[in-house]
Amino acid sequence: MLLYCLFGFSAVAFIVMAWRMLYPKPYPGIPYNEESAKRITGDVPDLIPVIKATNEFSSSVFAITTQKLGVPIAQILFPAIRKPLIILEDPREIEDILLRRNKEFDKAPTAIDIFQPMFPHASISQYTTPKLRAQKRLWADVMNTEFIRRAAAPNIHKSTFELLELWRLKASTVYRDQPFSTLEDFQNAALDAIWVAVVGEEPGVTRYEIKKLQEQIAGTSEDLPEPPRGAFLKEEVAYIGETIARNSNSPVPGWSQKLETFTPRYRKFRGNVGTEIGLAIRRAVDRFQRLEMGNLEADEFDTCMMDLVLRRQVLEAKKAKVPLTDPTKNQNMLDEMFVMLVAGHDSTANTLTWFVKYMGAHPAVQTELRTALRANLDSVPTVERILEADIPYLDGTCEESFRLAGVAKGNLRQSVVDTEILGCKIPKGAEVFMNYHLDRAPAPVDESKRSTGSQAAIAKHGNGLDAAPGRDLGTFEPRRWLVKDEKTGKETFNPSALPSLAFGGGYRGCFGRKLAVMEFRIIITLLILNLEFLELPPEYKTMKASEKIFRRPDMPYAKINLL
Repeated sequence: MLLYCLFGFSAVAFIVMAWRMLYPKPYPGIPYNEESAKRITGDVPDLIPVIKATNEFSSSVFAITTQKLGVPIAQILFPAIRKPLIILEDPREIEDILLRRNKEFDKAPTAIDIFQPMFPHASISQYTTPKLRAQKRLWADVMNTEFIRRAAAPNIHKSTFELLELWRLKASTVYRDQPFSTLEDFQNAALDAIWVAVVGEEPGVTRYEIKKLQEQIAGTSEDLPEPPRGAFLKEEVAYIGETIARNSNSPVPGWSQKLETFTPRYRKFRGNVGTEIGLAIRRAVDRFQRLEMGNLEADEFDTCMMDLVLRRQVLEAKKAKVPLTDPTKNQNMLDEMFVMLVAGHDSTANTLTWFVKYMGAHPAVQTELRTALRANLDSVPTVERILEADIPYLDGTCEESFRLAGVAKGNLRQSVVDTEILGCKIPKGAEVFMNYHLDRAPAPVDESKRSTGSQAAIAKHGNGLDAAPGRDLGTFEPRRWLVKDEKTGKETFNPSALPSLAFGGGYRGCFGRKLAVMEFRIIITLLILNLEFLELPPEYKTMKASEKIFRRPDMPYAKINLL
């Protein structure tokens, strides 16, 4: 009998111990919700309803941790089978980690898991290794300012005029005095621009939409020609974006992504886009192999990013007198191009959609921007003039759009050594989720707890967050980025007025930042010179958003007047 009792007590004790082992295990010294530590599910029951209410995962995480506790750093708790996730919402410390602490932080496994199954050879799917560094060096020159101005800018200029043609048609016919959705039009224009920048061939999506609308107005839709190649590209890029967004929000994103790669739909994506890129690669290789060695060493024959990389590979093969490895089988190249297409068109389209909403909501800003543009540019400016003109208010408008839109709301890093953030001990292997969206005043911080890099940055640039640039961060105000030159009395653009987080930063920052900024500048310049964005009816004014891969407005509408 005693033996049975001892066995029973042991079993109960084991169950109790096992049960307790399932409770969250917070990192010591980092704030957290104490009630969440008393339940196995941690913060999950608080997080799920907020996500459902807002449709924004990142904002929900910040809302129930740092913002609820009123602190710049906290942790979100999960059952003990998963480590807590450290949450950081201090812009200065985030900027310091991105720019100056690369030896302490790298890509986080959770971020790798989202992209690695689908694009295993892309730089976005890799930790920082010698292999990654070699791959980034190979592609580095495609984002050289001189190269993208020559190879990409003219096509962006052209695709924007096609977008304007479409919108003039809409505003004068089917949407006269009526709002219309801008997101798909921006996606089409951005796809036209990014595909020709990467591959060198025009998808023709916006031109097809113009033709469709013309036929619809004329009542001759049956005469519409076959959709261009860009139509299927648009479908494939949309599929991959939706898939990544859906699987990112699953309980096990890595496994969800891995399973997706076995589906017929994913194989169709890889086959279709790979075939198109493969055809373009073969045409480019044939062209380069016919060139003499001297011509191969010059970049005048490069019409796109792919050309630059391929020309160098052909040159290296000729110099070594070895056969060229089939570049259509080069998975590093294919995956890098896939990611450029998906991220490059969707992020730009979403930011532009936010921009036109801000213009309709802030007519004084729109008027001041148009006045500044007209004072420096012709009515139909060349792309060279748009990029060369010194217009501080335009620079401020671009930076303010990136800041307030918060298209890339947050990102993950992993500590690769034991370290500290704001005086809190961060163990090696901990994942840190950082808020890139600077739309509210950050929680106060004891300056003595900041890193030396963060303190040095303030000594050099000042602390705009505690000055005029940091006021009313929830409003759209380009002037927060402008300062008056003490010597000349002229206004100048100050890129250091606030921490600039929209593109991340440092070695693992957004690879396409220069291209995105250039594209945005060209497009908004031509839009503002040709169109007036009017106030929207009340039902379209909401600034609510949904977060997929990128954050987009729930009501992506504009009402325009032709100038």
